[in-house]
Amino acid sequence: SVTQQGQSSASQICCSCCQSTAHLTEGPNQPYYRDTFNDQPWSCTLGTGEEHGIWMNTSDQAGTIMALLVWLLLGYSAWTFSILARTGGIPPILSALYDILCVLALASHAKTTFTDPGTVPQSAVPNERMRREMGTPDQPLSMCSQCQTFKPPFSHHCRICNRCVSRMDHHCPWMNNCVGAGNLKHFILFLVYTWSCSVFSLLLLGWNYFMCADEDCTFNGVLTQLVRIITVLSIGSLLFT
Repeated sequence: SVTQQGQSSASQICCSCCQSTAHLTEGPNQPYYRDTFNDQPWSCTLGTGEEHGIWMNTSDQAGTIMALLVWLLLGYSAWTFSILARTGGIPPILSALYDILCVLALASHAKTTFTDPGTVPQSAVPNERMRREMGTPDQPLSMCSQCQTFKPPFSHHCRICNRCVSRMDHHCPWMNNCVGAGNLKHFILFLVYTWSCSVFSLLLLGWNYFMCADEDCTFNGVLTQLVRIITVLSIGSLLFT
């Protein structure tokens, strides 16, 4: 019917950016497997299953809190630098530059969190090259004992996401997601932007502390406490990244 067709079209539009990218990134020259069944999720729901249209790990409450904490801390640091610029403690152009770095870091964080890290679909079938190279008694094809599906080389099963992830690096609680073939680039960008924010803030606040020669650039009262918190966060973030 017209209604069902409209719902199907809306679902495809909403979920087109959430498709699994594992079949595009597996292997140095060509995919390890082919998947002709699970082309599009069928609904715009949150989760890590194949039926979910928007990738999001909802089973790890601690990871959700830690991911929200990243947004809180970066938002706090951007707000503090804006306050310092309004009071004349730092030049407005430097505050704007720091805020831009924070926005880029948060955008990379969101992209890492809501991107399929490269999960292996349950309908994955080894291609002919894999059958010739590994489909032998001496080197049999691997199967995941948890997913009960074909397990390509360099993939690992994540017990938190409950999926096999292609080229899985690790499960990052700060991202509330696995880092794999599908979102590794966004994760690296997040680290670069976060490191840049930390270095930028430490250099700027350090310069202000050691080179301030008049009362216009001196932090007083509440601003001093805000700057101390930012300094501690920047050192911790620099060590983390």
